Amino acid sequence: AATAGQAAPAPTALAGPAAVPPAGPAAAPPAGPALDAAPTAAGALTPEASAQARLAALEARLKALEAASERASKAAPAATSPSPFRLFSYVQAQYERHQDSEDQVQQGGSPLNQDRFLVRRARLRLDGSWQYAALSFELDGNTTRAPAVSVRRAEATLLARAPGGGAPPYAALTAGISEVPFGREMTERANDRVFMERTTASLAFFPGEPDVGVRVWGGASAFRYAVALLNGEPLDERTARPPREWNAAKDVVSRLGVDLSPAPGWRVAAGTSFLRGRGFHPGAEATKDAAQWRDLNENSTIDQGEVSAVPGTAATPSLNFSRWALGADLLVAHQTRLGLTTASGEVTAASNLDRGLYVADPIVTGLDQRALGYHVALVQELGRFALAGFRSDFYDPNADFLLERAGKLVPATQHLRTYSPLVGLVLPERARLVFQYDFVRDNLARDARGVPTDLRNDRWTLRLQVQL
Repeated sequence: AATAGQAAPAPTALAGPAAVPPAGPAAAPPAGPALDAAPTAAGALTPEASAQARLAALEARLKALEAASERASKAAPAATSPSPFRLFSYVQAQYERHQDSEDQVQQGGSPLNQDRFLVRRARLRLDGSWQYAALSFELDGNTTRAPAVSVRRAEATLLARAPGGGAPPYAALTAGISEVPFGREMTERANDRVFMERTTASLAFFPGEPDVGVRVWGGASAFRYAVALLNGEPLDERTARPPREWNAAKDVVSRLGVDLSPAPGWRVAAGTSFLRGRGFHPGAEATKDAAQWRDLNENSTIDQGEVSAVPGTAATPSLNFSRWALGADLLVAHQTRLGLTTASGEVTAASNLDRGLYVADPIVTGLDQRALGYHVALVQELGRFALAGFRSDFYDPNADFLLERAGKLVPATQHLRTYSPLVGLVLPERARLVFQYDFVRDNLARDARGVPTDLRNDRWTLRLQVQL
């Protein structure tokens, strides 16, 4: 009886402190040695009493662990819930050298030197994403023409999401400064583009990548679509003052395509694009009558017959003209042991769309300016830390160009061909150092007889890109 009286309090003494763990997330279960100390504290316990004491202690420790786990699971969602915002930035710093660079100043004061260091792009982008809405805001800074900072993207989007994190939304409505959904080059992000710049034809048709307007886009399974209504004046990020919209007409731009994986390690993406809009020819202001002196004999004296009257002219109205473009693009990518192999190509036929190189104005020339541009490219990853590529592009700004020779108009060509090999070193997801040489073949120069010949205007660029 005395032994039983001593053994009875033992389970209560062990179970009590463990059954009520201390408050707070750092509560710890009872220490292990307490179980071994039970027989000593209780004196001479019977086997049944000792087993009950150990069982009560284990139950108390299990309850303490369960309580701590429940508190941690309740606190975890608040601490680890993902933010709807994402910040992204990158810088492209480069040195470029041109064969046609000169240490001179052209008429108007612009320098002809092109051998220089510059910041081609320094961008900071903020994205916000929710269930039915999204926003994107991006700033661009560069020193291409002069130090300039401009808004590269400002989008407000309503969307109906598709199940699955990587799938495009079924439908989305985007308004603001956004991309032009024409072809693959225009929709490819500048930090993802391996080659330095877009091709000659793309730069001629779209001097800048973004435009202001609305866009409906989305996809289902492998199908992709985008239809946009835009001002028709692409914003060139190299200038601090983007152009205004000159007329009320808007450009309708669309792209329909597919993006699929027919087999493991393979990706095929293709699309067709269409653009329809109206260009603008500014009218001329009215002028007054004026007198003009031409020093024919260069004696710095007004002589007879050197002064003539210049009659004034009436103002002429501004006029609009039609423009369009039709394009197709294809990309095939295959993952091998060596790395990712990517082959791509794009072709575009257009009328009166050149806005950056040989600016089209059929009001002045009296005929439509038909243009053709295409390119093919191959990029091969060499393991994780190197790559090599080659691109060939062609651009004919005017298929009906006529050249005056010996007093006669004869058919001629203004086409430009560029061959661009490149090599690069890659730090995955962080940095890329690329060297590209552009062999430019054109007919922009004249030989001693006055016949068009190739202009020495090759160039090479070394670029370092780092992104965070």
